[in-house]
Amino acid sequence: MVLAQKKDWASIEQELAAKEAELLQKEGSVLKEEHLNGYRYVPTVKVVDKASWDTFAVPHVKPSCTSENWHHKDLLFEIGEGIAYLTLNRPDVNNVLSESMAQALQDATCELHVRRDIRIVVLRAEGSMFCAGGDPKHFFDALAMSEREDRKAAIGFMKFLFWFQSLPQFTVGLAQGSAMGTGIALLCVCDMVLAASNARFTCSEVKLGFCPAAIAPSLTRKVGPAFAKRLLCMAENISAEQAKRMGLVSDVVEEESEFSDYMKEICEKVTLCAPIAAGRAKRLAQNVSNQPLTRKLLEYTGGELADIRIGEEAIKGMVAVQARVKPYWAETPIKPLY
Repeated sequence: MVLAQKKDWASIEQELAAKEAELLQKEGSVLKEEHLNGYRYVPTVKVVDKASWDTFAVPHVKPSCTSENWHHKDLLFEIGEGIAYLTLNRPDVNNVLSESMAQALQDATCELHVRRDIRIVVLRAEGSMFCAGGDPKHFFDALAMSEREDRKAAIGFMKFLFWFQSLPQFTVGLAQGSAMGTGIALLCVCDMVLAASNARFTCSEVKLGFCPAAIAPSLTRKVGPAFAKRLLCMAENISAEQAKRMGLVSDVVEEESEFSDYMKEICEKVTLCAPIAAGRAKRLAQNVSNQPLTRKLLEYTGGELADIRIGEEAIKGMVAVQARVKPYWAETPIKPLY
């Protein structure tokens, strides 16, 4: 009864240990305090459960080049006025994701993370398909890898997806054609996705005996667990309109040529938004997504508000409103290249 009334389990353990020692002493056995040394596991590293806002994306590999000395052929990296374009450029093989393309995406993302002059990043592709997923050669290479190497390669791609998703710029995916497997993951980490009406989307890994583990986190975050299970477990081939209803695609256009008008409208809207504030709003939305409404969450969001409203953009923005003029960030329009 006494034990049941105690709420602290550590106190219960201490009392049980004391009673055990007392009983042993009556039998003539005396245990030293350090008698459990060498038997009780004491972890050398303390595992701390971090909140999403305490976790920061870092590059997975070292960049091999920048936009100034760009040497990749599988990915085009173009920079305009306030906007950057990343174009998957393997149309002859339906833009399957090769090692060289993955490295190119990583290199471009590393530069974009520090480019404050770029406010919109567009991910697009050449050819009839957006991306047919991972290169089939990777599956055979994985069979030759050790378990450790295979795990490292899979986690590396997932780290890249988190790295790209954490870009401070507003990212737009343009699916002019169909996407499969990891190609869908690339679209999932974009803030907005436009698709041509003839585009199809499928995760067919389970048909080949593979689990689409690298895709699952970003897809589930994008469409929710119910739709994610439908796409991942049934390998269903869905249309652009179905993808829109699920939340994978933001909007659907009849022809690829309509992307240009859409991008002009997006550029006009983003031009009016303060770049630092927009980047922090994006990170805020990602961090609070699916989080329980706890005091820790409220303290985080409250701290963000208190910090941003005394920043340079907020002060100059209010001055511009009172003076009835455009704030400095809206004076230079973002101009799409295509």
